[in-house]
Amino acid sequence: MATVTITPGTAEKTIETMDGVEMISTTVATHSANGNTDLALDSHRNGNVANCIHRDNDSTFGASSEKRQSDARKHKQPLAWCKWIINRPKMMFSIMLCFNLSFPVITIILILCGETVFPTVFNDLPLQLTDDDQWLRYVAWNARNDEFTKYNHNVTTTGASGFRTSMENPIYILYEKPNGNVFTKENLQAMRDLEDELISKANYTDFCQLDAGGECKKPVSLVRYFDGTYAAFGSIFNDTEFDNIPVVLDAANSSPFLKSAIQFHFSKDTVIDVANGIAEAPITRSIIPLGWPLEGYTNEDKMETVQANFITSTYNSYFQNLFSNGYRQMNIIYYSRPLWQATLDSQITIDTILVAGSFVFIFCFVWFQTGSLWIAGFAVLGIMTSFCSANLFYRYILDFRFFGTFHILSIFIILGIGADDIFVFMDTWKSTGFEVYPGLEYRLSDAYRRASITMLVTSLTTAVAFFVSATSPLLGVKSFGLFAGVLVLVNYVTVITFLPTVIITYHNFWSNCSCCCCFKCTKSAQSSGKRLQKKRTIVRFFMGPYFRFVTHRIWRWVILLFFVVIISIFSYFATKLRPQEEAVQVFGESSNFVQFERKMVKAFKSSSSDMNKEVYIVWGLKNQDLSSCHHTDHRCEGQTVWDNSFDLNPLPSQQAMKDFCTRLRNLTVEEGERLHVQRDVVTGKVAVKCFIDDMYQFYESLELQELPNSTDLNMPIKENKIRSIMETSPDVFDLSALHETFYRYFETGLAYWLTSGYTGQSNADKIELQNMIGEEIDKRDTASIKSGTDVFGTRLRYVAFKVKTTLAYGSLGYEEGIPIVNSWEDFINTEMSKMPPSVDGAFQCTCEGINLFDYLKVQKTLSDNAVKGVVLGLAIAFPLLVLTTTNIILGTMATVSIALTTWCVIAVIPMAGWKLGVLESLNIGLIVGLAVDYVVHLAEGYRLSRKQDRLGKLNDMLEHVGISVVSGAATTLGASAFMLPAEILFFKQFAIFLFCTIGFSLIFSLGLFTTMLGMIGPEGHTGSLNVFYYWLIGRKKTDVKCDHCNGKGFHGDQPDCKVIRSPANATLTRRSVYEIGDRETAL
Repeated sequence: MATVTITPGTAEKTIETMDGVEMISTTVATHSANGNTDLALDSHRNGNVANCIHRDNDSTFGASSEKRQSDARKHKQPLAWCKWIINRPKMMFSIMLCFNLSFPVITIILILCGETVFPTVFNDLPLQLTDDDQWLRYVAWNARNDEFTKYNHNVTTTGASGFRTSMENPIYILYEKPNGNVFTKENLQAMRDLEDELISKANYTDFCQLDAGGECKKPVSLVRYFDGTYAAFGSIFNDTEFDNIPVVLDAANSSPFLKSAIQFHFSKDTVIDVANGIAEAPITRSIIPLGWPLEGYTNEDKMETVQANFITSTYNSYFQNLFSNGYRQMNIIYYSRPLWQATLDSQITIDTILVAGSFVFIFCFVWFQTGSLWIAGFAVLGIMTSFCSANLFYRYILDFRFFGTFHILSIFIILGIGADDIFVFMDTWKSTGFEVYPGLEYRLSDAYRRASITMLVTSLTTAVAFFVSATSPLLGVKSFGLFAGVLVLVNYVTVITFLPTVIITYHNFWSNCSCCCCFKCTKSAQSSGKRLQKKRTIVRFFMGPYFRFVTHRIWRWVILLFFVVIISIFSYFATKLRPQEEAVQVFGESSNFVQFERKMVKAFKSSSSDMNKEVYIVWGLKNQDLSSCHHTDHRCEGQTVWDNSFDLNPLPSQQAMKDFCTRLRNLTVEEGERLHVQRDVVTGKVAVKCFIDDMYQFYESLELQELPNSTDLNMPIKENKIRSIMETSPDVFDLSALHETFYRYFETGLAYWLTSGYTGQSNADKIELQNMIGEEIDKRDTASIKSGTDVFGTRLRYVAFKVKTTLAYGSLGYEEGIPIVNSWEDFINTEMSKMPPSVDGAFQCTCEGINLFDYLKVQKTLSDNAVKGVVLGLAIAFPLLVLTTTNIILGTMATVSIALTTWCVIAVIPMAGWKLGVLESLNIGLIVGLAVDYVVHLAEGYRLSRKQDRLGKLNDMLEHVGISVVSGAATTLGASAFMLPAEILFFKQFAIFLFCTIGFSLIFSLGLFTTMLGMIGPEGHTGSLNVFYYWLIGRKKTDVKCDHCNGKGFHGDQPDCKVIRSPANATLTRRSVYEIGDRETAL
């Protein structure tokens, strides 16, 4: 028999032979706390592997099971990656640093080469349902003139050049006296003086809207009813001293010519009582009209810039002062698009400073927590480089060409998540400093295994939660969810590859040095051990007082009662959540522009001058074809699809169009209420613009002396009627140019009406109507007139009717609005089914300005996606948590904690006085992704504990993970707190959601989840998935784990394998002799 000698205190194997059989020691004898020694050898005999070490529960045998497991963990074979870092720290640090810096370098090179690496769009949030009819119709109408050359007849406005005849970017002014009356002599005089002051500003006459005589139009104001402007309707309207206010206002409101116009100035609370001499209203409004188009410019963008510069330079600071201080006892609220944009640009600059403050806070906190500028600097650098690498993957691999505001805000999300990962790794690394390892590579490997698994679980669950948002049909939501998910995973890879090289470099070369401001390195007087001991103060708090608090037999029930109360309160508020009717707000509640929008919607009666939406009924176009557009190009207009069957030359089609216009004007009360149409306050007719009506009236009143008395010029237009007109106008029409198959007689009559017989005399209505009519040159039929440059015989491609509604953007939510959209759809489909084939293809849409009908559907989609995102996020998180913790009880408890966090954050919306709008729905999609981190950290810490009882596991969890959770939460809470004072509502709400999500996540994880673990946390193998796994592979509870068991990984009882015991007084200086088989074991 040969013996094997084990040299004490070393990790080297001593190999000898016994009866010709090679014996290899793979485990070093170690001392336990009570002095017992555990010896282990794996023996190889004749090529058959037998594990000759069994765990011994005899108290005389040695250390506890946990101690032996800890020793085995510390002596586990080091990872190759960690060995490379330890053996070549400087080289590995340099390689990883260069690798991470390569991504920003590549980004810069691509930018210099002209690549759009960051396809930024900050002035628009693409929330369009690109597959929905309402959006495709909207695009079809707005891109209708891009696919063909539209022909415009020479239509001008009588008595004016055509420049500045339309109103563009007017300035709206609200005069308000809360609980008072603006219809007093003093207040009306103040209105007149203020408006005179506004229109007397320098260069105003170069930008004002012109009337038919080429003079600047007066402000649209209540003052006009007193200054003689309407004196033609009665001398009562010439009351320049405002002595008869009730009489004048009542007269205007009773006049069939003025009633519609004066309604614009009346609020819902207006009271006019002539008998008692009462005229009262708390608010009224005026308009300072500015003209369009500007003379001397052909480029619309240039015109917009010039006009905006005039408005902002002349009125911005002036109106800001009026809003702050009022004007002669009245509050002044104002709006103009250029003033709104100027305020937004200015506020973004201010709020960006707060954003920069958040970044500085995160860096400083990481520096404070790590205790090293070296580690903090390179760790944060790694996070920032991961942003660049994630963007390159997102931009070029996934081929996304949209980068919006949410993408920028993802920097703060990843800084919080990245800082959390840094703290996990650093705290794990520091905790290993209190243990003894055979070498530094063993210590790094142990820390690496524990931290990387914990970070993987949190990163994976967070990324998956973000990827859920990527299923949204809305580009703004989908692209952000995808980018954020990729960013989280890339950051994880960066942390586990780069951070270890930073830490080891610091550990080897800088840990015992302190640097002054001059960067001169000197030996630190404080040892590493003392710094670690100082850090352990917080850890001892979690292990001691906090552990005793959450496991106290009375206090734990108090904690549960507290959470029941909290959940009940927030559940009550969550049930109060309602959809938002108002438009998306950019500024806070106290902003001038928010007050303006709300008062315009809620304070005033509906009038013909309001900015209510018009429903377009369009013929000649079909849904736009966006198949050629890139899937992330939200500005692509695709290709126009023409309805080639559209033709108004058939007489039944003309008559059907005329009848349909009459049908619209005479909708029943029930139909009008269902469609929310606006009626004329005098006639009660629906406000409709139909070109066919004007055209009919033109021909009914047309009198040509050259025509016989028997000639009928009434519509519908027939060939003989148009030929008669052409024959009587030889100076205009060249009949010899007409061929025998000339077909475009309706288009010829249309042109004759638009141009008033080619006289060049027209009106503003015809200019507007021509914008709703699309003609193109017909190669066969189009011919030029004799006098002038106009033509006739064009081809009509599209036409539209307009119906004014009582709907305004921001006045209703999707619950009320979508039934209205469906009512319009049903109405148009029903009416089109009655039309002749050549005019039965019309569709309806809100085609100008903001697409209200699409916006209502977007609201519903966002709301549905918010709910779906939460439910789907939790549904995906649950199996992930169960699998990663390998315990169904832990996974369930963690999922419940995340669900409660989400529920309470959602309840914050109605508590803050908000409703479920666009911004709120977008932020809800982030909750699950941000709420998983801390509870997953704790669950993973509980699982990794070597203890078997729940209290032991709980204590281990708090010891190793508690500080990381608090540090990570403090980083994100602090960063979001910096953004709370922001005035841009998007930033402010994001900060509030982020703060509440992290705050509730911290409270529920360290509070409720921890307390529940102390009460019902799984012990031993309870709830473990390993039991099911062992059942699948046929392993029994009595089987023993081993490394070489014929590939099985475990074995049962082996009669030739005995337990080796050592007495308590045994020492490693004694020689140990082992016998194999039936021989006795000697010590």
